[in-house]
Amino acid sequence: MTARPRGTRAPLPTAAVAAPGALMAEGLGRLVRDAGLHVVGCHGTLDALLEQIRRSRPDVVIADADLRDGPDGSDAFLARQRAAGPESRLVVIAAAVDGPLARAVVAHDARAVILKSTPSADAFAALQHVVHDRTSFPASVRAALRERRDPDDLSPRQLEVLEQLALGRSNEEIARRLYISVNTVKFHLHVIYDRLGVHNRVDAAAALGVRRGAVPRVAGRSVGPRC
Repeated sequence: MTARPRGTRAPLPTAAVAAPGALMAEGLGRLVRDAGLHVVGCHGTLDALLEQIRRSRPDVVIADADLRDGPDGSDAFLARQRAAGPESRLVVIAAAVDGPLARAVVAHDARAVILKSTPSADAFAALQHVVHDRTSFPASVRAALRERRDPDDLSPRQLEVLEQLALGRSNEEIARRLYISVNTVKFHLHVIYDRLGVHNRVDAAAALGVRRGAVPRVAGRSVGPRC
């Protein structure tokens, strides 16, 4: 790797942003610039954002959930962004988080949800978490995901994490195999535990075994690390 000349600055991470209408999009763009990112485009529609993602491959994509086609459009909203930029880190701006949006966030490996009621300093901090390959989610995301507690309701990504866990792999090993960050693995595990009503890796693996008919559910307390 070629060393950077002394006195030069590392390039700023790039970001594409979108919110309903040009005025809202420009306002979001200013906030993102203030957080220290280089904004490559501000867009008022999801289609325009997707074109920008395909063209410039930004490091971070920040989109207002109001661009969805209603609550039922949550999955498509994030699935289309993920397809356009498989390596981009997705951030959702939302007034509130319901079950469909929370599940889509997890299913498509979004890195953060920032509520519109969030103070600007906290929003900046959340974006910096994303830039440094970490996640940032309000408590309302996990609360929305607690609505159902059936292994059949886990997303495909959650099932992949659970299957790797059941094989005895560490968080670091799971991250490498699934091409996600360790922090994302930890977030998935918290969601899995909440969804299944368990408190450790052993009980989560047992729940997977029960789902597949491989092992009986054993009464009693298992001991194991929470994450």
